[in-house]
Amino acid sequence: MGQCRSANAEDAQEFSDVERAIETLIKNFHQYSADGGKETLTPSELRDLVTQQLPHLMPSNCGLEERIAGLSGCEDSKLEFGSFWELIGEAARSVKLESPAVRGS
Repeated sequence: MGQCRSANAEDAQEFSDVERAIETLIKNFHQYSADGGKETLTPSELRDLVTQQLPHLMPSNCGLEERIAGLSGCEDSKLEFGSFWELIGEAARSVKLESPAVRGS
């Protein structure tokens, strides 16, 4: 695999839509962590991120409340970025494109 580079304002113009979307997910994850840059989210931080940033993609069918409840039941529970990424993947799988034209936008 190629070497990853960090994003800055100059590089952002070169990024594809998908790269900008990934960058946004990473920034939001860190923004909602208590220390801003921490590598984990508490159940409360996760709930805040999802309800504020993903209100249309994270309906109850993704099992979010069950996952948060599972985290809340464990002392010192934290969600690492990899698990957050999996949660985003589950939400993405639940999205149904209405028509092929949506793909080209």
